[in-house]
Amino acid sequence: MQPVVWLPQAIVQDMQTDADLWYDRETGGTFMGYWAENNGAVVTAMIPAGPQAFHERSSFVPDQSWQQAEIAKHYERSGRLDTYLGDWHTHPDAVSNRLSWTDRACLKTIIRTPAARNQKPLMVLMCGKPNEWFLHPWLCQLRTRLSLFEVFDEKEATILIYASRGSEREARDSEALIKF
Repeated sequence: MQPVVWLPQAIVQDMQTDADLWYDRETGGTFMGYWAENNGAVVTAMIPAGPQAFHERSSFVPDQSWQQAEIAKHYERSGRLDTYLGDWHTHPDAVSNRLSWTDRACLKTIIRTPAARNQKPLMVLMCGKPNEWFLHPWLCQLRTRLSLFEVFDEKEATILIYASRGSEREARDSEALIKF
């Protein structure tokens, strides 16, 4: 069964606006939310790149200290329910929806960073150009094989976009507007 990521329509619109703004360079942000009972990720908030982020043609470095402060604020405001789910970023004019080697390296760092508290991070790639962005979600983790070595496991997910920023039940019960 393919993993599912529930994403509010308003957040998708914010991502598209940011992607259009930075079109000739990469941009991105982080996702906050929780894991539903059905092992689906429910995104409740998106934290932008931050004021000191670096946007280059083929790379993006967020303002990490600003993002971490925003993550902490959101975590507290949510009653410690919403946690860091993962990241998203653009690949302008990309023809492939696959994770790059730098994306994989970033995900491995997230998994190995105890403070991230995320052994299965979400990475959503936005590939395309202004007004034509396509979402490509991935859930990743490290698995130990034969007690000898680690294998990077990436699974393509399905995104279901819902109309409101409601609860898991609202997301699950609402009719998905778009399926990616």
